[in-house]
Amino acid sequence: MAQHFRLTGAAWQRVSRAIQDFHLQVDRRNQFTYSWCSTFYSLLFKLQATAYEDSLKKVGPLPPIFLLGFWRSGTTFLHELFSCDKRLGFPSTYACLNPTHFLLSESWIGNNTMQQQVQRAMDKMKYSWISPQEDEFALMILGAASPYLALVTPSLMSQPNALLDPNCLSPAERQHWAETLHLFIRMVSLKQPKTILLKSPPHGYRMPLLPSFFPGARFVIVERNPYEVFASNLKLWRTLLQMYSLEPFDGEQIENFVLAAYVIHEKAIHTGVPNVSPGSIARVHYEDLVENPQREMARLYSELELENFEKTRPELERYLRSVADHTRNRFTLSQAQMNRLEQAWGGLIKDKRYTSVGDHIAVNGTS
Repeated sequence: MAQHFRLTGAAWQRVSRAIQDFHLQVDRRNQFTYSWCSTFYSLLFKLQATAYEDSLKKVGPLPPIFLLGFWRSGTTFLHELFSCDKRLGFPSTYACLNPTHFLLSESWIGNNTMQQQVQRAMDKMKYSWISPQEDEFALMILGAASPYLALVTPSLMSQPNALLDPNCLSPAERQHWAETLHLFIRMVSLKQPKTILLKSPPHGYRMPLLPSFFPGARFVIVERNPYEVFASNLKLWRTLLQMYSLEPFDGEQIENFVLAAYVIHEKAIHTGVPNVSPGSIARVHYEDLVENPQREMARLYSELELENFEKTRPELERYLRSVADHTRNRFTLSQAQMNRLEQAWGGLIKDKRYTSVGDHIAVNGTS
């Protein structure tokens, strides 16, 4: 059986519609499990909302900082680096995967359990329940429109624009998404009354909308060698679909989606950047961040007009020592995959001035 997200009833209804629309044959045990559990998690969410209703009304969160970048562009590393600053808050893995009850239950979990680390399947990076995590999981679980529904029903990947582009949603759907994120930020801010860091690759697709939905927000855009991004995405989506998909999928399906998704993402970023005022946006290349993280973080702090970087430098150095033994993945692409990649992304690769596949990609098994 597939692993299960802890979906609310609203989220399960979205999955059920996809199952019906694509005429999917889904294991009845999985359907029953999701259906029954979604009722349970919806009840928990109502209990949590009732218990914290007055407190949530009083929360006035500060404008967040959005960390943007296509999947596997280095957003996780960037998130971890910013999270070293104790003056900034972030949604934890526990909160993002349990948004229906984390305010009620997080204090019940022992510190040893919360801090126990495991490795991510796609890149062996270590994380725990208290690690920074993608808020997109919480949005999907709470029933907002989200590309991550495709992790459960990958047939949705056959319609990348409908899945990724918020302009394909109705105004009511876009408003519901924004209200869900605002609510989650308030929930996180109850425990962390700070500027909240939000890192989710799908937010890049919302870049044209974010400045109006979140006035005063700041943005950091991270970019990485597109050849490596493509190869790493093939592994990412294959790994996650193997864990959560309720239906069969294949490599070509993933390739087609990744190739289309990157183009849509870059168009959204290009469209949205002019809407952000100077001093509220900065860019960084993953390669530069890996080479000299302290230099790049100091620069980002300066460009975003964040307070004294030197206050967080000691914690940043401790984190960097803790991950010093991490080794990046290496990938192999076939010549056919390279041809498809360059045909679809060639113009973008040229614009970004990446001139080679890099040191971590082999083509046709040669290094």
